[in-house]
Amino acid sequence: MRKLLLISAVLVASVSAHAEEGRGAVVASTDPATSDIPRPLPPIKKSEKSEKSETSKQQSAVPARPLPSMSARALQAQRYASREARARQIAARYGIHW
Repeated sequence: MRKLLLISAVLVASVSAHAEEGRGAVVASTDPATSDIPRPLPPIKKSEKSEKSETSKQQSAVPARPLPSMSARALQAQRYASREARARQIAARYGIHW
């Protein structure tokens, strides 16, 4: 029972001490942390938006080049090899070799 009272007294004291720390009023304009925040970008005009959409339409008109055909096993083997090579590089940093 004494331990419970002691723990609760310590908790109340720490909470009250913690609550008093944030009472100081700070003016936002004098805060140096907020002066470094960049301003937001200006809104996009409709004419700029239409120009961008026209260029994207022109780029999408060109057909995409098809990927070289690979069997599923060959693709899986290629992924395994690259993952194993990466794992070996990481292990080599720590002096582990297999």
